Amino acid sequence: MEGPTPISALIHAATMEIWRPPDIGIIKINFDASFIQDKGLATTTVLARNYKEDVVGAETYIFKDVADSFVAEARACERALVFAHKMGFQRLAVEGDALSVIKNIRNKEAGKLIIRPIIYHIHQLDRNFEEVTYIFVPREVNEAAHVLAIEGRRRGVCQNWVNDVPDLVQTVVRKDRFA
Repeated sequence: MEGPTPISALIHAATMEIWRPPDIGIIKINFDASFIQDKGLATTTVLARNYKEDVVGAETYIFKDVADSFVAEARACERALVFAHKMGFQRLAVEGDALSVIKNIRNKEAGKLIIRPIIYHIHQLDRNFEEVTYIFVPREVNEAAHVLAIEGRRRGVCQNWVNDVPDLVQTVVRKDRFA
């Protein structure tokens, strides 16, 4: 009888993943953040795609006075839900490469962590939707959101896109389609 799969094998298997479209009726939202430590500045990003793999919306949002990258990633997930609600999406698959943030959201308990109020707010925002699932993905799967975060940091402004994104991001989205 075999024992449980070692964590290292699961992590290795996860790194072989590619971005996959959601089921019909679900919007997949990838989130990420770019953090500049010495300025306490975080650029968060949200990238929403449908089952056809089309970008149906995107956002970059800037936060000041951010303590660390952990808080920046939690804020990015929070912004993903705010964005989805504004767009009128009802069924979500929320993906990010911040394992500790995803774990804390799934556990519904952030303990004494600095992100406790953000996790609480995320759970309050959950109530706006018919369905929300939180999924950890490796950076390679989250690459389009990461590229958008870097582009957002370069531009230095909050910005929204509907059915379109900057060219650099569109290149990664196209690559995802043919991976």
